[in-house]
Amino acid sequence: MVADNLLSIKNLSVAYHVKGEDLTAIAEITLAIRKGEVLGLVGESGSGKSTLGRAILRLLPASARLKGGSISYRKEELTQELTQLSEKEINKKIRGREIAMVMQNPQNALNPVFTVGRQLVDVLYFKEKKDNRQVSRRKLKGKAVEILEKVGISDPEYRFSEYPHELSGGMKQRVMLAMAFISSPSLLIADEPTTALDPTVEAQILKLLAELVEEYQTSILYISHDLRVVAGLSDRIAVMYAGRLVELAEADELFSRPNHPYTQALIACLPDPERGERLPTIPGKVPDLGYYPSGCSFHPRCRHCFEPCPREVPPLEEVGPGHLSACFLNSKGVEEE
Repeated sequence: MVADNLLSIKNLSVAYHVKGEDLTAIAEITLAIRKGEVLGLVGESGSGKSTLGRAILRLLPASARLKGGSISYRKEELTQELTQLSEKEINKKIRGREIAMVMQNPQNALNPVFTVGRQLVDVLYFKEKKDNRQVSRRKLKGKAVEILEKVGISDPEYRFSEYPHELSGGMKQRVMLAMAFISSPSLLIADEPTTALDPTVEAQILKLLAELVEEYQTSILYISHDLRVVAGLSDRIAVMYAGRLVELAEADELFSRPNHPYTQALIACLPDPERGERLPTIPGKVPDLGYYPSGCSFHPRCRHCFEPCPREVPPLEEVGPGHLSACFLNSKGVEEE
């Protein structure tokens, strides 16, 4: 394990049990998140991004299971294999305190029958209990109000007593960030946290997230289908397609020299006011779970497809310093069109 890696995922596979058979959702993913970095994870809906994020914290639905691989979390000199922890152990040692998660829809993630303040205090209270400390909920209110103010909630004392339905979508997402950072986690998994927000509020939330990362020195796995958002936030970007990692590079490198045809197609689809022409699209769609094609999963949609692609899975290989790509074009010497 590289010394500055906070989380190392190796050959991780996840399957869903559907109608008596196991259907692979993610296959042999190897990926590391460094200390203090923001790693963007992108791909179309159905690529397996959220499944990977949930697998790290073992928050998969009952129909899913880890088929193999390892997830190693390292803090200082202590390394823990998350796949080997019991439900009780991962709940006590990891979830919420070492690794936190912000879900895509705060309306569903927040409990509608409890006030915002109650839910923030609960996070702190149970953290103290896990550390075998005795503390009253009343004494924790000050810290909860403080974190609400820090995430940009106006009149935090008043909002502390409000219920989720009384807040706007942007304010709910700020509350979710407050709940995530209140325990000072080392890693935050943010699963499309700005999807339902309008562009102005989205920009505010992304700016806030960058500020919180700087203040708390937290690493982030930022999951999104929006390359535009990921580009402005991430140090490195990983691209997933049909359950596999197809490219990984520094953010600037990925945009200036995308290697995999899927990455190239995603970037080509980004709006460009100067281009002044109709946006291109990627033909076809992401294959459904259980219907992944053989060989390279992208080959039915790829304009470069040739003989090995339908039969063999291309290995993830280095195509430049710190730049990995899984495409037979690299080994066959076929030039990009």
